[in-house]
Amino acid sequence: MNTKDLVEKYQPYLYNLALRLVYYPQDAEDLSQDVWIKILKSIDSFEEKSDFKTWSYRIMINHFLNQKRKYSELTFDDFENTMDNMCDELLSKEYDEGFKKVLINEAKVGCMMGMLLCLNTEQRAIFVLGDIFEIKSQTASEIFDISKDNFRKKLSRARSDLYHFMNNQCSLINKNNPCKCELKTKALIKEGYVNKDNILFDLKIQKSMKEKLQILSDNLDDTIENSYKNLYQNHPFIEINEKEFALNILKNKEIKEIFSF
Repeated sequence: MNTKDLVEKYQPYLYNLALRLVYYPQDAEDLSQDVWIKILKSIDSFEEKSDFKTWSYRIMINHFLNQKRKYSELTFDDFENTMDNMCDELLSKEYDEGFKKVLINEAKVGCMMGMLLCLNTEQRAIFVLGDIFEIKSQTASEIFDISKDNFRKKLSRARSDLYHFMNNQCSLINKNNPCKCELKTKALIKEGYVNKDNILFDLKIQKSMKEKLQILSDNLDDTIENSYKNLYQNHPFIEINEKEFALNILKNKEIKEIFSF
């Protein structure tokens, strides 16, 4: 497989991983590009004993953790206070019912991805790989260069912190909770967190993470924790212009020097 085909094939996976690590699409693109430069510089060291996708995930995770000061990090208290200070108000009649559903879903997915920023960078990376992407603990422990037991402990702590917050705040988990997507969407639009002219998370035109990654969560025991995990796995797998991204990568000065073109 030539370099351009390699980038086109695996960039969607790396971009979707990056997006859940850093939240902002532009940051995810920048992170992906930095990682591709590292991948292509070290491609000769890739041993086919492991899957290329897994190998590339490891490079991304290491780069992300080494650059952690560059990316946003919140606290659950910050997040809760922000949402509590937003007025509860239904969307007006200026939107038709179909588009209202799109906007509410945009608010829901964006809000849940924002919650990931409340985990510290290591917890976030472990949760995204372990629970959203469902990377097996043996493989994940190798990606993070820690023991399987240590990975499981760290994943359990990340789950506990996130689930505790959602269970006490988010109505997607507990209908009696105060924060309801349909009541916060208008405020999120006003504050610029949801852009009605640039919809990112429309599942009508995107496959879900579960479909794209072929996650078999339905075979797991029906536990409360799986209900949280399934919410994240049902978020859209964002399709981007892989060909354009690949061409931009190949135009990079460092990459040109490696391959002498």
